[in-house]
Amino acid sequence: MSSHAQGHEVSGRTDHSASSGASGRLRVAVLVSGGGTNLQALIDRAKQGTLEADIVCVGSDRASAYGLVRAQEAGIPTFVVSYEKYLKGPMDEPVEDTLVASVDTRQRILHDSDEDSRRDRLRRLIAAEREILAHLEAHGADLVCLAGFMRLLTPFFLGRFRRNDRPGVVNIHPALLPAFPGQHGYRDTYRYGCKWGGITIHFVDEGEDTGPVIAQAVYPIWDEDACEDVQQRGLHLEHVMYAQVINWIARDRVRLVPRPGGRPRVCIEDPSYREVVGSWVEAAFRPRPDVELRRT
Repeated sequence: MSSHAQGHEVSGRTDHSASSGASGRLRVAVLVSGGGTNLQALIDRAKQGTLEADIVCVGSDRASAYGLVRAQEAGIPTFVVSYEKYLKGPMDEPVEDTLVASVDTRQRILHDSDEDSRRDRLRRLIAAEREILAHLEAHGADLVCLAGFMRLLTPFFLGRFRRNDRPGVVNIHPALLPAFPGQHGYRDTYRYGCKWGGITIHFVDEGEDTGPVIAQAVYPIWDEDACEDVQQRGLHLEHVMYAQVINWIARDRVRLVPRPGGRPRVCIEDPSYREVVGSWVEAAFRPRPDVELRRT
């Protein structure tokens, strides 16, 4: 499908169940902006047969992203969509005013009080997202996993990956949300003087790092730690947690439960859930975290 064929916003991909494709496996697209260490961890687990999903493509907003090299070396199709072309250059294809206005009423990522400026930026973001969506749809992606993707997504994009009223875009964040949102979770946690750091994996919603939490884990921060030590301790958790969450989604064990008067809560229907989360915390206390953690 052409990236400019969508004249209006389309509802979620309800034609897919939790697992899709001829193999019946979940088809995952990964978006990166940089080195792609989480992507590499997923690729390694896929090769080991412990990732219960297929990585069908990897995309980036930066042609220089090393994550693209990791994907190419693993034989995974890649693509690049230059946001700079859309944000700074002329608009080659129109984005309808009605669509932009509809997205603006739902988004919580742009706060410019000038409506014309805000909507012009939204229009350009939507144009870039249409190009990304064309690639994802060409590869039949069921789930989008953000792995250091440094672009905020609009409700236009998110609406295309809702499935049976469940979000279809997942992000991993290096802090215990709602504390320390944004791009520098490790640095902000360390500079604040926290005694515990953490990792959050969440569904992406219309705000910045505000979506329903799927999984969290913590690790200690010792007095002698430098910021680099904190980051290394957290990265090990990231690599293990992301694969586990994808496996839970692939098995359809993730439920988004609405709560009256409050945020929806994500429930994991895995009998071993407590043991898995406990193993993450236990490993964070070991001198060498590169040991096998419990997974299901």
